[in-house]
Amino acid sequence: MRHFENLLFAFILALCLWSCGRTGNVRPVLDRAEECLETHPDSAFVALDMVDRRMLDTPELRARHALLLSQALEKCGIEVYGDSIIHVALDYYDAVGDSANAEKARACLAQIREHARLVAPSDTLKLQNSRIIEERYTDKLALAAKDDRIRGILAASLLALAALALIIHFVVRKLRSKPDDRAMAVIRERLAVLDKIIASRISSDDKLYRSSEEELDVMMADREEFLRSTRILFEESHPKFIAYLESKGLTDWEAGYCCLYTLGLKGKDIGEYIQKKRHYIISHEIRQKLGLDEHDTNISIYLRELLLQTER
Repeated sequence: MRHFENLLFAFILALCLWSCGRTGNVRPVLDRAEECLETHPDSAFVALDMVDRRMLDTPELRARHALLLSQALEKCGIEVYGDSIIHVALDYYDAVGDSANAEKARACLAQIREHARLVAPSDTLKLQNSRIIEERYTDKLALAAKDDRIRGILAASLLALAALALIIHFVVRKLRSKPDDRAMAVIRERLAVLDKIIASRISSDDKLYRSSEEELDVMMADREEFLRSTRILFEESHPKFIAYLESKGLTDWEAGYCCLYTLGLKGKDIGEYIQKKRHYIISHEIRQKLGLDEHDTNISIYLRELLLQTER
């Protein structure tokens, strides 16, 4: 089981790293493009155009790339007449208060508008080339966004499968340690009564209330069976506690009797419930088996503390 959990954890970790991973570090590419803008703008443009848009995974990187690309286009003499590229940079730098880069972006925007003012409507080749450049830029961003969505969906699906595998693993493990048939029968019986009691408290139906009370009375009326079933439940939920009592020589009935103490009942309450004249003798015999004399702690306190100790 532990081996399975380790493998599953390793799988989830690898999946998270894969889903968050990128194809590389784009900052050096942007740095080199900026360095050669003045001397080799054509090389800067090619490098910027070839950048994998998935690498531009922050608003800051997308803004810087858009500004450098706009500057490279201008220096290469490639005119664009739309502001879709430069506004990626301008909007970001205005938002973050980067006045220096915002000023550079505005200079590019002013040049673009000047080109748009001067170009003749009949110069369809220039207009078409400008549209191709802008569409190429936006299409690459759209493809990167789509790829990110696909990666996100795939990662989410794989994580869901991993979670499902983990749930199945724990369910199987739980089923392997499920209560035995005796305990399940007792649990079902008591839950059925509890469900009716809850329903009767919620409902204003007097008939349902009386029915739930009658079922509870019937269950509690068979005192011997109630002690037996209580012991069965405790053996399932607190096996170490019951094992300790048995190791001290207590019978099943006496163990069930001790379970009543751990439910918070006092000796007087238990005596009245079991209706046995030998109640005090029974209590004395159990104290002897547990190694308690008459001057030791109250048996109710002792048993509740014992239950806590065996659960640690």
